[in-house]
Amino acid sequence: MRKVRKKSKAFQIFAIILSVLLILITVIAVAELIILNVLPTNLLIPAILILVLICAIGFICINFMNRKTSGKIFSSLFVLILIGALSVGSFYLYRTSNMLTNITTHSGEVKNTVSLIALQSSSAKDLEDLENGSIGYLRTIDNYGTEEFLKDVSKHLGNDEKTAKLSQSTFDVYALEEDEEAEEKEAVFASDYGDLPFEQTDYVSVQALVQALYDGEVDAIVLNETYRGNVEEMEEYADFGNETKVVYETIYYTDKANEALVVSDVTTEPFNILISGNDTYGDVGELSRSDVNMIVTVNPSTGTILLTSIPRDTYVESACDAADGCLTGAMDKITHLGMYGVNASKMTIENFLGIEINYTFRVNFSSVTDIVDALGGIDVYIEEGMAVDTFYADSSLEGVTEGWNHLEGDRALSFARERYAYEDGDNQRVKNQQKVLQAIVDKATSPDIIVNYASLMDAFSGAFETNMSTKEITSLLQYQLQANPDWTFETYQIDVAGDMMYCAALGQEASVSIPDMRTVQIAREKIEAVMNGESSDSVDTEWLETTYPVYNYWGQYDSTMDYRTDTGPVPDDTYTDSNSTYDYGYEQSVVPEESYSEESYLETTDPSQTYTDPGMSQETIESYGT
Repeated sequence: MRKVRKKSKAFQIFAIILSVLLILITVIAVAELIILNVLPTNLLIPAILILVLICAIGFICINFMNRKTSGKIFSSLFVLILIGALSVGSFYLYRTSNMLTNITTHSGEVKNTVSLIALQSSSAKDLEDLENGSIGYLRTIDNYGTEEFLKDVSKHLGNDEKTAKLSQSTFDVYALEEDEEAEEKEAVFASDYGDLPFEQTDYVSVQALVQALYDGEVDAIVLNETYRGNVEEMEEYADFGNETKVVYETIYYTDKANEALVVSDVTTEPFNILISGNDTYGDVGELSRSDVNMIVTVNPSTGTILLTSIPRDTYVESACDAADGCLTGAMDKITHLGMYGVNASKMTIENFLGIEINYTFRVNFSSVTDIVDALGGIDVYIEEGMAVDTFYADSSLEGVTEGWNHLEGDRALSFARERYAYEDGDNQRVKNQQKVLQAIVDKATSPDIIVNYASLMDAFSGAFETNMSTKEITSLLQYQLQANPDWTFETYQIDVAGDMMYCAALGQEASVSIPDMRTVQIAREKIEAVMNGESSDSVDTEWLETTYPVYNYWGQYDSTMDYRTDTGPVPDDTYTDSNSTYDYGYEQSVVPEESYSEESYLETTDPSQTYTDPGMSQETIESYGT
């Protein structure tokens, strides 16, 4: 008679515990898979059935294949491996879901930092040390931020809390008051904040304000941190960060509306995305200049992606909502619009190109370095003659050589920022930015992503903000998994020419890039072509070779203008004669005569002669019409 082996009671309890854990982890994995919603239905249902089947197999093994010692060992190890694998899978699904929530859910509030800055040599260490001293601030620029600072200081020193005199919707009140007698007027906030223990002086431009600090006219200056980059770009203040110190700081938050122009189905309908890259590290939600302004036109039906870049210093007419705080209609570098929020950049670009932008993605320097490092680096191809020994953006890093280069985060960022090392400057920089974006997409959609998945999810979580919804992003992921389209990348960029012009955000002249409106027209036509299901390469560009550049200094864009045959009208009040100055239609500093080259501008008020070339004859100019 055979002896029946009794099951170990201890093993039975162990098997029950493992069974419960297996079922629980399977339920969690299925729930996370459904919540994430990245798999199309034809893949989701089989995936759930496979998970249930795996759970059933593990349950049977641990409970019914354990009579022998070897069976107990095998079934236990098998179930433990299943629990571990399902736990890791559930964790990755949760991380992905959490990442999507982080980038698509934001309060709409933007962090603003206003600093009280003194020279390093100053004995002042805090606000109290500056009592009975003098401070300077900007007269017509960033009035809202200056008043927020003064209100905070007043409260900090125990004075009665002030009621805001300005709102962002009246940002341009003081901008319209500047005149020849302004220098003799009382500082703009002196009467309302006269109880503060500082002598107050205001200045018309950022440069004048900073120079007053260096010359000892004031003990400290009030400066919004979004302007720090502008200061350090000026050669004489390149070491501003090391030569000064922050003795007090005010942080406040503003609401920045940025509504998406939603399309009904992102997997079938074309749409435009604005990628706005801030020139800061750390919090992507903090306002700063936009170093990158790129329109990504996506047509899922044709599998075409067009990257259209606008050089950083392109001189454009500002457009924004009242709450954004910029001066609508003012001429400025497009990079300065980023200081008022991504909505201001979006509206300005829409006005400039004559297009509609559906969604926005905002990133910063940290985004690039973190994502590229999380991907394990990216590979970019450098054409002949485009090698760089070292980057001016970061001289401590190795440059790039001709052929393929593997770039880690810091080098990828420096490569995308570099302009001084290239003869073509800003134009080459936007090409480099397009290369980096394409390389990131290529790496992120390759099988290599599995190895660095966890770190990539961490990098994505804090890397950017978007007004595209989680549902829309998951729909695109579903489309990618199901259709697996072979995306075709196409690129274009606006051509520009350098000049010195007045910039509203600075209150003074600065180096800018004047856009050639012929290339703006082509950019618009290429975007329209992709939106209509065609390739951007179908757009005719040969006419550029038989026409002269049309540089726009004044805005007032007309998207119906055809620059193949018409240079467009020059506003009546724009130019008078060769010795006059440019009139922008609002009060501002005068652009000096020497900004305009005698070789480039003929001595006439005839609009047809506004755009000239040193070698152009009168007959040639007139042949292109007015």
